Amino acid sequence: MKNKGKLNIPSRSDQPKTMPPPAQTAVTAPGATTKGRPPSVMIAVPAMEMVNAEFAQHLTMAAANMVAHNIKINCAFNIGSVITIARRNLVDIFLKSDFDYIFWVDSDMKFPIDAPVRLLQRNKAIVGANYRRRRFPNPNFTGMTGTNGNFTEFQTTDNSPAMETCDVLPHGLVMVKREVYEKIPHPHYLQEYVPSLNLEIG
Repeated sequence: MKNKGKLNIPSRSDQPKTMPPPAQTAVTAPGATTKGRPPSVMIAVPAMEMVNAEFAQHLTMAAANMVAHNIKINCAFNIGSVITIARRNLVDIFLKSDFDYIFWVDSDMKFPIDAPVRLLQRNKAIVGANYRRRRFPNPNFTGMTGTNGNFTEFQTTDNSPAMETCDVLPHGLVMVKREVYEKIPHPHYLQEYVPSLNLEIG
């Protein structure tokens, strides 16, 4: 049916008298932390002044999905142009909280709304998605294996296993346990110049 510019809005009499309470579903995952409770997640977003509209929609739906799974959440944004400083600031906020996980998501990402829950179900210290670079027509993935000056693109296909290990995991969509930052000394994120690549990497 074509949209004629009119909305079909039900009257009050068409609404049910009472609304059933929302179903409460616990996380069916080994991601639960101490005392058998569901994990808590701080969503961390390094961003500029504005974010992508589709990102905002996906983040809202993903947050609602975590709440539906009884996961305690909070969301922190850090506005700035230097990504490593933004990440360090967000880690400081995270470590001053009592949250179990930090869920990194870039402000230009689009992702399935169940992505955070699925990452939690992996029950790994660091786990994320190997997504493609955003600049068309570059089809390359962002995950890499190797060392500075000798990196190889880490490709993910429909035939890849559920989880694989790599040496460089992009932070555009990644879940990290609190213990990772507690064990690694500051600074947790640092940008450095690599002469052999003529690039600043952070």
